Amino acid sequence: MGLVILCPGQGTQHAGMFATLAGDPLVREVIEAASDLVDIDLLRLEVAAPGARLFDNAIAQPLVCAAVLGAWRALAPRIEAPPLAFAGYSVGEIAAYGCAGALDFAGTLQLAQRRAALMDACARARGGMLALRGLSEAHVSALCAGREAAIAIANGDDHFVVGGAHDALDAIEQHAVQEGAHTVRRLSVAIVSHSAALSDAASEFELVLAACGAHDPGIPVFAGIDGSVVDAWPRATRCLSAQLRQAIRWDLCMESAIERGATAFFELGPGAALSRMLQLSHPGVPARSLADFRTISGAARWIESVVS
Repeated sequence: MGLVILCPGQGTQHAGMFATLAGDPLVREVIEAASDLVDIDLLRLEVAAPGARLFDNAIAQPLVCAAVLGAWRALAPRIEAPPLAFAGYSVGEIAAYGCAGALDFAGTLQLAQRRAALMDACARARGGMLALRGLSEAHVSALCAGREAAIAIANGDDHFVVGGAHDALDAIEQHAVQEGAHTVRRLSVAIVSHSAALSDAASEFELVLAACGAHDPGIPVFAGIDGSVVDAWPRATRCLSAQLRQAIRWDLCMESAIERGATAFFELGPGAALSRMLQLSHPGVPARSLADFRTISGAARWIESVVS
């Protein structure tokens, strides 16, 4: 039986995201260290980073990585067998390498901080992101054609995130509704991620990754750009930097995971977006999130029940 651990990206963070973790002494130590690194009290987010500030890249990216790493630190000792692999969504891919042992806790958060800073510095990447469900890839590509927009993330056969200039997204949003999309939603993102607009940031980030002193991961990680398995840091540097400038193929990641023997998925949170996507695309495969449980121990018992 093969367990794949899912590490989410930004978008589902909230003020109470560390509540389940705070009672674990080992995790509390991690949360306090992370608070010092990002200069935000992670246990008082409603005061320290109220409202929309939680979605600023500079806060959101290290914040989500801290939550993922804290959750894994609490969960790992409670499950008997190591996972088959990790998979991370956008910035969650950095957290995945931290969980897989390629980076220590501080190094993971520092990379997330640096990634956010490089993205924010790309003035030509200003714009927005639009989630669409109910249209095929060919249909969404046709809506983007001739406009300053492109598919940034492919989550499934009819589930995409488009990035682009605001006027282009306005037009795509209008046409998508008219042409049968059943989900059309603007995301709280001000950078056109996973696109050629971030090419300069990607080149600089590759240099940062190469110089950060990371190790080969002890457990493989699925590359977000194509679903391939990465087990060496030099290739990880290329994949992590490339995902800034090109689309993420989360659909291929999940297909690759199942082809390689994944029989259950567990999302470290915050939120449950990735596990819910799995439940929709592969309803016969067990998939849950830490957000579904009141305690770490309860989550661990569920994992043991589906992988034993």
